Amino acid sequence: MLVRRLAGVVAPALLTALSTTLLAARAPAQQQREPYVADPDHAQKPHDAPLEDPGHALEFTIGGDGIAASYRTGFRRGRGYTTFGAFVSQDDDVELQARLMRFGEPLSKTPLAFGIGLGGFAAYVDDTNADVGAITVTGAVEYTLQLDYPIRIGFEASYAPAVATFVDGDRVLDLVGRVEADLSAWAAAFAGYRHLEVDVSDDDDAELDSAFELGVRLGF
Repeated sequence: MLVRRLAGVVAPALLTALSTTLLAARAPAQQQREPYVADPDHAQKPHDAPLEDPGHALEFTIGGDGIAASYRTGFRRGRGYTTFGAFVSQDDDVELQARLMRFGEPLSKTPLAFGIGLGGFAAYVDDTNADVGAITVTGAVEYTLQLDYPIRIGFEASYAPAVATFVDGDRVLDLVGRVEADLSAWAAAFAGYRHLEVDVSDDDDAELDSAFELGVRLGF
């Protein structure tokens, strides 16, 4: 009789304790699977997930020979972008440029990218009072280092021979080397060197820019 009474008391108590233990053990596992249950509208992104591209960006550059500003339709290279820019030198030279760039799409993921582009170029050379227009062809290469702050090392060369250069110009050469870092999905900083020269008819080559530069790119 006593055993039955003890069993009637102990058994429910054991079942209650067992149920409580199982629920307590299950809670941490649910928290690991669903870290944002309290805020389901903000899902956690994997550490190596690609940064979103704002789609538009403004770029501002200060160099030893002048300042430049441009707009581009992609914050990062992606498959390509269109850019419109202007440069004013300390010698009052003015350069305007528009360019369409397209980058390769390799079969496997690689940090190395190659691109080609076609652009329009216009410049005013103050020293010789010359106007230059050209259709440029561009080649680009870029290597990405996947660090906590992604680093990109790039080189770009644009060229227009005499047959594609008009008005007072015979040739255009524009070389740019850069190292840039993504500070966030919407901001990047870079440093590099640019050499821009124009061959003016019946005159010496004019170097509109040949100096180190620093700049920022802001997405919107």
